[in-house]
Amino acid sequence: MTNTYTGIFDVTTTSSIKSSTSTRKRAQVGDIVTLELKLVPENGYVPIPLFDLEGDEIRLVLGQFPWGNYLPGLHSLVEGMRVGDAIENRSLDAGWGEWSEKRVVTVSKSKLKSLKNPDQILVHDKLHLQGDVEVLVTAVTPTTITVDANPPLAGASYVCSLKVKDIEELPEDRMVFLERPQQESASKYQVASFALGCFWGGQLEFQRLDGVVATRVGYTQGHKVNPSYTEICQGTTRHRETIMVVYDQTKISYQALMDIAMERLRMSEQPATVRLFQEEEESHQYAHGFYYHTTQQHEEAEAFLEHRSGWGVEVRPAQQFYNAEEYHQHYLLKGGQSARKNAKEEIRCFG
Repeated sequence: MTNTYTGIFDVTTTSSIKSSTSTRKRAQVGDIVTLELKLVPENGYVPIPLFDLEGDEIRLVLGQFPWGNYLPGLHSLVEGMRVGDAIENRSLDAGWGEWSEKRVVTVSKSKLKSLKNPDQILVHDKLHLQGDVEVLVTAVTPTTITVDANPPLAGASYVCSLKVKDIEELPEDRMVFLERPQQESASKYQVASFALGCFWGGQLEFQRLDGVVATRVGYTQGHKVNPSYTEICQGTTRHRETIMVVYDQTKISYQALMDIAMERLRMSEQPATVRLFQEEEESHQYAHGFYYHTTQQHEEAEAFLEHRSGWGVEVRPAQQFYNAEEYHQHYLLKGGQSARKNAKEEIRCFG
């Protein structure tokens, strides 16, 4: 059972849009947009914010799929705006989607074979399904249990006010590794890719870092064009589950990203047996790798891993990256875990 994360854009409060006379281009999908943003809970109470509620420099890559690191309605709202444009008092979905009766399910206790004592379950208890999806027990009978898989704040909303401060282009020339001359583009944004096993937990960890603008998950290092998750699981395409990170190199270093990647490996994996021949590797989907996008990243990765052997981390040039399916993108955020910058809550999935 997987939670969905749908955006709603209903103007339910008095609102106004102020436009500057700027001649700069309109924001479009794929742009890096910097916002001055303030979100106020519309009903006065949102106990579990999933993202930063206000700030002078909130940045995101516009487009809900695959980057979508903020509430979906915000992407729709900002698209088409120019630098200097401002919006006041718009109602936006809080990011949990609408409450759905379809996510309330009654099951027989006899089918709950993984629970040792199903008769001890009480109303208001919380259970965890596969993928660490948390559900709330809402009713109990002698033979059945009813659970609600809706996010805790389904149907909640914010009043949004914002101003567009900057619109920049993604560094498309850095999405794969290319032999470049010494003089590169002046963009402050870099791209990094890491394979750390299951990509869900790592994506949320990177998204919480100051300086990380956006993340997406997908498949790389294989030999088939646009593989499906089913094919990845079968292992026939040799792709790795991979996290791509867009970051501001003036705020966070590649070294810091590697530190986080290694921390994820330590938390979720045991050191691997050193393999003499990479071709002998049987599992490709959850292989570990640092895939460099620049020569400098290559040099830093080799130096970083020189004294960290035993984890089976391959260092390869970044190749074509294929987006994973929509339901994989920001999976844990959709399930109710916070992506706020510097959030310290435990990530309840060590993938």
